[in-house]
Amino acid sequence: MESPARRLPADLAPLLAWHGVVSTVLVQPLASDEQTGRAVALAAETGFVAALVPWVDVTAPSLAKRLDELAKSPKLRGVCVLASAEADNRWLARDDVLAGLGMVAERGLSLDVLVEPRNLPSVGEVAARLPGLSIAVCHLGGPSIGWGQREPWGVYLLNLASRPNVVMKLSGLLSLDARPWNAAHIRGFVEHVVRLFGYERMMFGSDWPAHDDVATYAQVMESAIAAAEPMTSAQRERLLAGTAQEFYRIG
Repeated sequence: MESPARRLPADLAPLLAWHGVVSTVLVQPLASDEQTGRAVALAAETGFVAALVPWVDVTAPSLAKRLDELAKSPKLRGVCVLASAEADNRWLARDDVLAGLGMVAERGLSLDVLVEPRNLPSVGEVAARLPGLSIAVCHLGGPSIGWGQREPWGVYLLNLASRPNVVMKLSGLLSLDARPWNAAHIRGFVEHVVRLFGYERMMFGSDWPAHDDVATYAQVMESAIAAAEPMTSAQRERLLAGTAQEFYRIG
């Protein structure tokens, strides 16, 4: 679940119930203190939100104070940053960014990061320099599914897979595909991630409501499961719940 600009938790609740989803994680990816404040309020008032991951400016001089303020929310589990919005491919590995992410790690918080393939090497640098920081790479690292372009994304993931503190999030995949999306396109990319990371380091993310103009909640979930098949029941449980419960300390 992403912090909705147009939709509210009341719109999501029946979708979760229909698919047997008990709880979800609210990720606020927009570079806006106002939107982060709204996400904090939504998490506080929404019972099925089990974890909160808001955007913060990790380069701000007031970061420590900001993290302490956000920590007043008992649902805070991590922070989200948008490396893909930065022109510098190595923005994540800059000294000021690493210092900020170090503060995040010191507080026992995780990192959700939105990237493009060009940013993936810097994710590996962060993972190596901050081994205590758990990192979730959203949208499988933003591969060009619609163009069928596997490289250099595939090679970057091969290198990243050696970092045990990195997990991959199966989210936003239909939005990354061409229009109309094609399940076969998505499967080829997910298979690569399964081989490299295994189900114990993969988790499903609905990317709700960002996907609304592309597909329904049911289509998003069904296409992710189909792309990751064949799975045992234990592997499916890990993909849909177990990895997220562990990563976001839910339970």
